[in-house]
Amino acid sequence: MHELSYIIDIVNTVQEEIEKNEIKQVKKIIVDVGEMSGVVPYYLHKYYPEAVKDTDLRDTELETNLIQVEIECEGCGEKYHPDKENRYRCPKCGERKGKLLKGKGIQIKSLEIEE
Repeated sequence: MHELSYIIDIVNTVQEEIEKNEIKQVKKIIVDVGEMSGVVPYYLHKYYPEAVKDTDLRDTELETNLIQVEIECEGCGEKYHPDKENRYRCPKCGERKGKLLKGKGIQIKSLEIEE
C-alpha cells in the first residue's frame, strides 16, 4: 500500500510546480514506474481520484508508463533485460554482474498543461 504515499508525493510535487511556475491548468500527469520499483500502477490509478479530490488537480488524468529493467553487463557491455529462464545472466557472455541502467524508481516524467 506504499502506492498511496507515492501518489500523495506526486500530487504535492505537481501542486508545488503549479504555484512556482504559475501554471493555469494541468491536464495530465505522466509518471514513469520502474519494473523493479515495487510500485503497482493499478494502485496509483486507484488512489489518484481520492488524492486529487480537493485540489486544483481534481480534473486531471494520471498516465503511467512501465519502464522495463535494463542491465549493462560488466563483462562485455551488453545491454539487456534480465530473464529468469537465463538465471538473470547476460545473454551474450553469461556474466552475472551488471549495472542497473533503468527500471528501478518512480518519477514524474512530464505534465501536460493548458495554456
